[in-house]
Amino acid sequence: MGLITSRQLQQYYSEYKEREITFNHQVIDVLKLLPREVYLKCHGDKLPCVVYSSSMTGAKIVASLNAAVMQKLRLADNSVSLRLAFRRTEKREPLFFFVPAKITNYTFYNAGKPDLYFLSIEYTSKPPEDLIEMLGQLFDANTNFQRRKDERIDLNPTTIKALGVEGKEASLVVNKQVKKCIIRDLSFSGAKVLLFGAVAEDVQKTAVLQFSLTDQKQKILIPGTIVRFEEVVSREDIGAFGISFIEEKTPMSYKMMINNYLKIHRQAHG
Repeated sequence: MGLITSRQLQQYYSEYKEREITFNHQVIDVLKLLPREVYLKCHGDKLPCVVYSSSMTGAKIVASLNAAVMQKLRLADNSVSLRLAFRRTEKREPLFFFVPAKITNYTFYNAGKPDLYFLSIEYTSKPPEDLIEMLGQLFDANTNFQRRKDERIDLNPTTIKALGVEGKEASLVVNKQVKKCIIRDLSFSGAKVLLFGAVAEDVQKTAVLQFSLTDQKQKILIPGTIVRFEEVVSREDIGAFGISFIEEKTPMSYKMMINNYLKIHRQAHG
């Protein structure tokens, strides 16, 4: 786990334990989940499964269960352990742990595949702290995305390092053209950028902001809309765009980046 206090873990658990998050591609990527290493364990048998969603009190999973497996589950009174595994950037070995659970509901997942089930499981004990931390950070980022969406972060050498971005340089895709730009500030909900050839006629056009993080090879891509144009004093060739991000298309990794910075900043100035 990262540098997080037991008090923060308890706060995460108290505030978010019933909240559920769907394991879509973004969430799987942010958590660094290793899907092929995930399975249910029952009396020593490994049952491959797919995590559909999870909270801190239970999960919904998809698994193939034939008659023999169903019999073993009945004999075990539906008691299982969910094995989760995650890639770690700082270590070669993955992080994995088992969460004791009980299957509370079986539903056919696909009428054409009678052995495929959608299972609801409840954790029978408090989950490991690693899982509380991971899910807590996701829920916290989504919560603050709404609470603090308009707090702006001016990019300077200090904030660039704290955010973990490579620098102010970025790209803006407008009208299918990639234009170099300079990021002036960032927030959960948008950004202000400077670029050559910015014109007022581009207001209300869709745009995609692209930039890189220092610890990731992939770029962050955030779709949005240009909502404002500003002239730059004494520079007719340069203009400023205010960009409003499309909320449902804002990457989870970006939300986490902004949330982590705002938390550290608030603590430092608290």
